[in-house]
Amino acid sequence: MKNLYLKHLVLVFVLGALSSCENQTITGGEQNYLEVIGEHEQTYEEAGYRINLAYNGPLSMRDRFQQWADSLQQKHPGMVKVNDNLFVNYMPEQMDKKISRSMFQVGVTYNLYVADTAVYNQITRDALRSGFPFSINVTGTYMSPARKIALQKDMMQKALDNAKTKLDYLSRASGNRAYTIVGVEELDANVPFGPEYYDYNRRAVSRLKVKARLE
Repeated sequence: MKNLYLKHLVLVFVLGALSSCENQTITGGEQNYLEVIGEHEQTYEEAGYRINLAYNGPLSMRDRFQQWADSLQQKHPGMVKVNDNLFVNYMPEQMDKKISRSMFQVGVTYNLYVADTAVYNQITRDALRSGFPFSINVTGTYMSPARKIALQKDMMQKALDNAKTKLDYLSRASGNRAYTIVGVEELDANVPFGPEYYDYNRRAVSRLKVKARLE
């Protein structure tokens, strides 16, 4: 029984030693790599706006608003109607009265994109001169697809340059060893504030995880 116990003890020791050697090999291999996060953040003031344009008023003024909206839509083909409601403005004290045309109200909403502040201000001035009740809300930033792609490429390059600066510093700290980049991964650029923060503040962020092998 004693010999059997000793054999088990030796077997456990050998397995433990082999397991320890395997972990050391993996850890040692990882020491030949560096991994950093490259970042770049900037504003894009030349971007346009996403606008929500709405009419909320009596039925009698709807045609006048619609004519103005149609003319505006010719200038901005991307302008889309997203809501059109007809309802009765029926107050509790009017419950015993017959519904008349003057009680009807209309709600019409459009979404559109404008290139810059000058266009936004012109739309606002035109709507004020029209005399009908309206509201204009800026709901975010707009950028043409071509401009957005160009900005993304430029920002990713600057984020990569930032990552290389970090790698240069770390490689010097590792004994002035040369390195080769072996992997680049794009990270979520909306942390920690979320996409709404960057959209409304007209800011853009690029973040890259870069892995390099030390030579």
